[in-house]
Amino acid sequence: MPLLSGRRTALVAPWKGNSTVPLYASGGREAPVLALAKGGVVGEIDRCDGTWCEIEVPGGYHGFIEQTMLWGVYPGEQVSN
Repeated sequence: MPLLSGRRTALVAPWKGNSTVPLYASGGREAPVLALAKGGVVGEIDRCDGTWCEIEVPGGYHGFIEQTMLWGVYPGEQVSN
């Protein structure tokens, strides 16, 4: 069984403990909030533009989180899969 994956992951704001971070329908705070991700949750990154990351979190929720709210992605880093 392989122990490595080609999928990029990140932790949602582990410094927030049990607080939550909004998962938006699109990259921007004016977009509808789809879900609230608890700090420390591991999400799979689809892409990042340097400000927002498109991510999937447990429960099948897929949306956008501000890149500064993720641990595992450098500030301003662009990611594409």
